[in-house]
Amino acid sequence: MGDADLNTPEDDRPVNRSRYEVPTHAHKEVGLWVHGAGYHRAQPPHPNWTRVLGHYAAVYVSRGDGWFSSAPSGRVAVRPGILFWLFPPVEHSYTPTPGTTWTEQWVIFNGTMAEQFERQGYLTPSKPYVDVGDDPEIPRLFSRLEEIFHESGPLAVPMASAITHELIVRVHGIETGLLDMSKERGDPVIAQALKMIERESSRGLEPEQIASRLHVGYSTLRRRFRQVTGYSVKEYILRVQLKKAKELLAFTDQTVEEIAGVAGFADPYYFSRLFKEREGIPPTAFREAQTRE
Repeated sequence: MGDADLNTPEDDRPVNRSRYEVPTHAHKEVGLWVHGAGYHRAQPPHPNWTRVLGHYAAVYVSRGDGWFSSAPSGRVAVRPGILFWLFPPVEHSYTPTPGTTWTEQWVIFNGTMAEQFERQGYLTPSKPYVDVGDDPEIPRLFSRLEEIFHESGPLAVPMASAITHELIVRVHGIETGLLDMSKERGDPVIAQALKMIERESSRGLEPEQIASRLHVGYSTLRRRFRQVTGYSVKEYILRVQLKKAKELLAFTDQTVEEIAGVAGFADPYYFSRLFKEREGIPPTAFREAQTRE
């Protein structure tokens, strides 16, 4: 396969490029490893088969209409801009509409990190399909995966794993609206809650206040917030407050007590104790580490 093959014009000629690597034990210990990537453009007629994989995969459709089916998700329509995840050992099938030219890019991956992404809701068997629309980074990431496997070499697997990690997080960000909260996507209540926390966490904002101002029940807010972000509301508020405190410690001469107040902590002793618990060192030691030459 020559370099020109990686840039085949988008016409109706059939193309099937598949590249594989052999991950080592050391690669697998990292937690996310990739062993296949490719590009497929098929002309009709299309075979339709049902299969079960022993690994995870992502398939991005850039051309053609069809359908995808699995027991957890049921049968769903596929159109350009749809990405769907495949799960081990979930039986599934997908195929283009008869008479349609179908173009897809794919990557095969596995590991404990992929399993963790599934547990955290980044990959969901009951809703494996995501409309990524015209986001330019998705086809770019797939193309980069193919290029890496084409070039091969000892760094192919870890480089491909890093890109697959980015792909998983980016698709989750698109699906939830967390990637760009200014767009009308994802959960609008959570998008507003996130903006409120970013603006007002330093004012002692409480989760119950957020729920009241957004006119939702507190239990509903907690459930939806964790579902979308992976954080509890309180944990996310603390995260933003500590982030602000770290910036002030690094770039201002304010005292720890002053910084605690500016970041939204009423009790400077609680702030210092929490900071050490989360960062492993007291605020004063963190400041010294940033200013030491």
